[in-house]
Amino acid sequence: MKKFEELDKPLQNQIIDICNDDPYGLNPRFLYMNIYNSTGNTQTLSKVFEVPEILIIKIKEQGKN
Repeated sequence: MKKFEELDKPLQNQIIDICNDDPYGLNPRFLYMNIYNSTGNTQTLSKVFEVPEILIIKIKEQGKN
C-alpha cells in the first residue's frame, strides 16, 4: 500500500476534495486507508463511503502498482 503522500496528485486531490465537502471534517489519509483496507464489491464500498465507484477502483489499484 502506498502512503497517501505517494499517490498521484490528481488522485490525492480527488480524495481531498471529497473530504473538504464532508460536514464532519473527514481526514483524506484516513479515507484513503479505510477504502484501501475495506473488502467488498465496488458498488457497496461506493455507497458505504459515499464516493464515486471510480475512486474506489483507483484506490484499490494502488496495491497493484
